[in-house]
Amino acid sequence: MPLSSSLLQPTALADCTPAGDLRRRLELNFGRLHDPEFSFEAAITAFTAREAPGDWLGRTLLGLTLDAQALGRETPRAEETVRRWPEACNERGYIGLVHPTGRADENQVGGHNAMLRGLSEYYLWKKDPRALAALRGIITNLMLPTRGLYGAYPDHLLDKLMGGPVSGLTVAHDGVWLGLSTDIGTLFFTLDGLTQAYLVDPSQELRMLIETMIARYAQLDIIALSAQTHATLTALRGILRWYTEVDARPEYLKIVTDRFQLYLDQARTEHHANFNWFGRPDWTETCAIIDSFMLGVQLWQVMREPVYIAEAHRIYHNAICHHQRPNGGFGCDYCTGSNGDRFVHAFKWFEAPWCCSMRGAEGLSCAARYAAFTDPAAPRDVWLPFYFEGAVTVRAPGGELGLSATGEYPYGGKISYKVTKAAAGAPWRLHFFVPPGVVAKSFVVRRGEVVLPSKVEKGFVMVETPLAADDVIAVEFAITLVCESAKYPAEFPGARHFTHGPLLLGAETDVAVPMPATADLNYLGSGRYQCRRTQVLLTPIDGLTYLPEAVARTRRLQSVFSR
Repeated sequence: MPLSSSLLQPTALADCTPAGDLRRRLELNFGRLHDPEFSFEAAITAFTAREAPGDWLGRTLLGLTLDAQALGRETPRAEETVRRWPEACNERGYIGLVHPTGRADENQVGGHNAMLRGLSEYYLWKKDPRALAALRGIITNLMLPTRGLYGAYPDHLLDKLMGGPVSGLTVAHDGVWLGLSTDIGTLFFTLDGLTQAYLVDPSQELRMLIETMIARYAQLDIIALSAQTHATLTALRGILRWYTEVDARPEYLKIVTDRFQLYLDQARTEHHANFNWFGRPDWTETCAIIDSFMLGVQLWQVMREPVYIAEAHRIYHNAICHHQRPNGGFGCDYCTGSNGDRFVHAFKWFEAPWCCSMRGAEGLSCAARYAAFTDPAAPRDVWLPFYFEGAVTVRAPGGELGLSATGEYPYGGKISYKVTKAAAGAPWRLHFFVPPGVVAKSFVVRRGEVVLPSKVEKGFVMVETPLAADDVIAVEFAITLVCESAKYPAEFPGARHFTHGPLLLGAETDVAVPMPATADLNYLGSGRYQCRRTQVLLTPIDGLTYLPEAVARTRRLQSVFSR
């Protein structure tokens, strides 16, 4: 049995009905992916079609497939992509040039990662044999022939891959890899698509390819290579999937935990976004942010360490929310806290419709799935690591539990769960996560008017109670203002930032202002504070998608302060 059979399990998308802000974000993104730029014809002729064959089309298929399931919709555009896939392909069933035997192009291989993911997710949803056939064609004719080439992937930084005007360009190379990507390490993020494809359609040949890739990847120094963080984090998600679903070697988990920690320590911005490359804080990219959010939750599933869920809260409520634009797409920001930049603000690529707008769908749909988790070894236990509004049906080993959540989080600490159904039997054990900026002893959990006894276990407040339809579980906790050291003190010695729970706060100002004294900050509600002395207003950075586009493009929030 795979390790995953003993791990915490998230709810299926079919059992989730998101509401409130999360639903609004999903609706906006789903609408954006139905704009003309994401049609089949546009995707196969897009400007990335030559540099990264299959990437735009695959990301669109993946995004539509996940958004549709999270919203309970159909998406004819996704079906059209699967039906018309052969029109986009060469005679061997993939997009782009057919290279001589023993030669390959990094961006062509990496570009098909999104197609593998999109086809896999679509097949798991619809069981469409055309999606499976397309998946097999890519694996057999493009991926498997590369197995003997990974030893020749450069293990040192090449100057020609540095300093390009944009990311993802193909640079000619002498050797078995005819082209290398300026998104260094792109080749290995294909581990994400390959490992999911293996779960859909396993074969010994594919297993050998995946194991070869992981072995080579483990030899590479991602810091010395200045690897792209999106490529890094996506590869790590693929390795973690392999660890939990196929082969639980401790060294695989160590690769993931060690490199994820390197990312958090060296390539994470003040607002929990990413540097696009290790050592190069040029801009952020939603794709890597989504990876980091997913990795945080998935590592918690494996290790039960609450630090990972705490980071996931910060990533979602700051980086993901700020990177979604008013039209529903996602874009890039400056790397707050680096290069002398104290502000959270959008980069010149306000939206990145070639990658980020589609990939945002995976982050939002995962947020919907992460509403509740169950444990195969604990029949009546339910973990509630996030506080998104919406309904969820929990299919625990000890029966079904239906919950409908409404609440104030992350601005306030009140959440109400109405029980819509509850299987008869023993009491339920509910585990509520203690979010960043919250003290566990402030938690109060009630069933109706009765305060339930509770205890803290690994970052969660646990209560045990019988439940029946129409019961109401009310959770209340205090969210406090926190002033702490900025992420990179070498950039700004002695600098600080302010948070309200998981929310990073910023002052809307054109020029940097001195740090207000915490004692002078008056709470206004909704996570906002105002300095009584200077009238400086601190506000959460997460609301960009609620602004008119012209305002959102130019909004600057100072989040790093000095005295």
